[in-house]
Amino acid sequence: MSFKFGKVWLSPMESVSDYSFRKLCYNHGADLTFIEMLYADAVARQNRASVEHIDCYDATPTGIQLLASKPDVLKKALEVIALKIHEKDRKFSNLSVVDLHFGCPSPTVINFGGGPALFKRTQRMTELLTTLKKHSPLPAGIKIRLGLNKQDKDNKVYLRVIDIANTVGVEYVTVHPKLAIDRSMDPVDHDALKEIIDRATVPIVGSGFVVDGKSAQNLLNMGCSAVMIARAAVGNPWIFGDVKAYLKDGTMPKVRTRQEYADAWKAYSTVAQKYGTLAKFYEYHKRIFQLRMNGDFGYHAPSMILNG
Repeated sequence: MSFKFGKVWLSPMESVSDYSFRKLCYNHGADLTFIEMLYADAVARQNRASVEHIDCYDATPTGIQLLASKPDVLKKALEVIALKIHEKDRKFSNLSVVDLHFGCPSPTVINFGGGPALFKRTQRMTELLTTLKKHSPLPAGIKIRLGLNKQDKDNKVYLRVIDIANTVGVEYVTVHPKLAIDRSMDPVDHDALKEIIDRATVPIVGSGFVVDGKSAQNLLNMGCSAVMIARAAVGNPWIFGDVKAYLKDGTMPKVRTRQEYADAWKAYSTVAQKYGTLAKFYEYHKRIFQLRMNGDFGYHAPSMILNG
């Protein structure tokens, strides 16, 4: 049975995931894309700086990812989203899913008791997931890590979250199988991911170092219903089609030409200028595609990016 949201997703990335980039990735095979993470309280207050990130101008499948630690605040944010959809607000009415983010490794978030710091608070996690399921106007899922630190991992707090997700019946759980204290290039724990897959009765989406067809296939073979691609898609929207081709018949990706990178930048910039994307997105992607055209294929993070 196929997963209704498809197998290959674009991760929400701060200062990266604007409408123009999401559309470019969708046109090259991404099944589901995400806006960068937003704070639920800002959405609840309809904070202008936050709401302008909700830039869904067409039917490109797009999820909104929220960070929340209080059920009442989450409820208000979901009510705002529901109202905007009801009012046929163009930027909201094309949303596909609502995602609740418990994997953010930001010390600021953790110090305020959010993200992975919530894993040991079983009652609060239950309240949040129940609120999400009850009040979301769209299919809803969550994203998690394995916990804050080694002690959390040893105590397998992540399995508590999976048990709650099973009971509440969210649409999916995305798992980035690392700890909040891990560095961006530290390895993921596939043993813990497999343990989660075996425990879950809801679909699991694998995240972390999905960089090509083989790495995607490995997670799908483990039992993931889909995979989420992050930094490997930056400057490389073709990765989604490349992964799908590999999954279908083992086809390996071709080397992209300077002209293809130039054409991709033109496609991005045309849409970005038409819809007035924020400068932080435009300048970042301009720099990345220029680097690609000059033969630099390394990962260059935006100054504000969070590897969530």
